[in-house]
Amino acid sequence: MKAQLFTLRYLQNNMPQNTNVIIIDDSKEDCYLINKRLQTVGSTVNVVSFFSAQEAYNHIVSTSLDLSKKTAKNIIILDIYMPLMDGFEFLEEFEKLPLNIQNQYTICALTSSISKSNMEKITSYKSVKSFLEKPIKTESLLQLIEN
Repeated sequence: MKAQLFTLRYLQNNMPQNTNVIIIDDSKEDCYLINKRLQTVGSTVNVVSFFSAQEAYNHIVSTSLDLSKKTAKNIIILDIYMPLMDGFEFLEEFEKLPLNIQNQYTICALTSSISKSNMEKITSYKSVKSFLEKPIKTESLLQLIEN
């Protein structure tokens, strides 16, 4: 327990000054829980949640020019299994964007369960840098923000 508390404090003290997190998950409860956990790590984390991958994609495209002028870290926490546009379809569209837009973001794939074939598929996308399973722990979010 002491080691976890030390790690949590260390990560909080060594976070980037400004971090933007986009949560893309059709579950309002999961978005709420992730948002609450992110808010506990400090005031330097700005969170925007989308329940639709298409809406999130449109937001990313429309704000990409503004982000290119800022030095904030931009993280996307992407649920894989969603109705309409799922995480795989989002990644297909995201990887068609110009590299200068793609490079502004770090994508973390998120799911409650995944098969071996889908795990191989999700890790084949070059834009996916990490993978988290639900429920997400605060320490995992801190490590995602720090790295």
